[in-house]
Amino acid sequence: MVFKIGDVLNVDGYEYFIIGKITYKNTKDNMRWDEYRMKPVNGGSEKWLSIDDVYHEYSISQVKYGISEWGYDLVDSGTEVVVSRSGSVDVHFGDRAQFYEYEDSTEEKIISKEIWSDEVEMSEGYYLDEDEITFVRHDKKEAFKTRYLGSVITLTFIGILCLIMFGPYLASFFHKVPTIQKVLDDDYHLSYVTSITGNEDLKAKVYKTDSIFGIDKVTKWIIDAIEGEIEQIQPDTTEGSEAVGILTKKEYCLVYIAESGDVYVQVSGRKYAFKNDTAPYCSTSKVHDYYKLFYYSAGYDKDKDTYNNSSSPYDSYYGEPTVFSSNTYKVYSETVRQNSIRQSSVRTRRSSGGGLSSGK
Repeated sequence: MVFKIGDVLNVDGYEYFIIGKITYKNTKDNMRWDEYRMKPVNGGSEKWLSIDDVYHEYSISQVKYGISEWGYDLVDSGTEVVVSRSGSVDVHFGDRAQFYEYEDSTEEKIISKEIWSDEVEMSEGYYLDEDEITFVRHDKKEAFKTRYLGSVITLTFIGILCLIMFGPYLASFFHKVPTIQKVLDDDYHLSYVTSITGNEDLKAKVYKTDSIFGIDKVTKWIIDAIEGEIEQIQPDTTEGSEAVGILTKKEYCLVYIAESGDVYVQVSGRKYAFKNDTAPYCSTSKVHDYYKLFYYSAGYDKDKDTYNNSSSPYDSYYGEPTVFSSNTYKVYSETVRQNSIRQSSVRTRRSSGGGLSSGK
């Protein structure tokens, strides 16, 4: 017996619409059987009709929670694999489960247990005679509704899969990370001090905070605020100098201890850095040296291409480029970046939603 989506069947005296179909294969002997998801014509709980024409075994069942196989005898077990599906079902080709089937002492009532990757399902039902299953009619309207719903489910699954695979990339594409300058403008812990005007009227802005916060805290706060989106970051290891260089796609930032002992932050666009090598505001000579060295090592070569090989004071800079290595800030920024784009995975159930597997 083979039926289609939209067929109306009379099963044990009650009429049902077929709204879904799954064909399973037993991995032990490669035998197949069909299960039909059915909706009562006159309302009520959905049922699953299992048809095995090879062994002439037929049954109807319903998903039940909290039932036990106690008092039933195990009569079959194995692994079932989905080889075909249609209509309103939430399995996919290749899904598999371990199944166990039990009979009561009358050999009429049955319980099925299916162990899927994410849950265990129990179904309760009873055997049918072949003549208790009869075709009544085909309902085109119900078939259309079911096919439409099936398409929606399929598209939804595809959409979820795409989100799982590409969600972080889409999120990073649409989500706009604030600039360091915007972050500094908005934070009440830092106060704006001045702007430095350089060549081509390009500007750098300078901010100050109390020394009690320290370079480490200010640097990590900036990393957090821009969600770890950094091209390069490195602290100065020169004795007597305290500074951290931060280079993003658009900005060059230096966090440093000024001559007064306070923590200063200077930030500018990368073009300002490319066109100017003047000392950061109120900086020591060692901090100034690091300001130039860090930019020359991290950004100059790339920016020279960006700005069409226009002139730069770094064209004649002869400092030894820094060899960038892993450091606490680089590790910290990468952790922050990964956390900012990581989306919690929602595991969706992929099993059939019910049905008694004959397992033959």
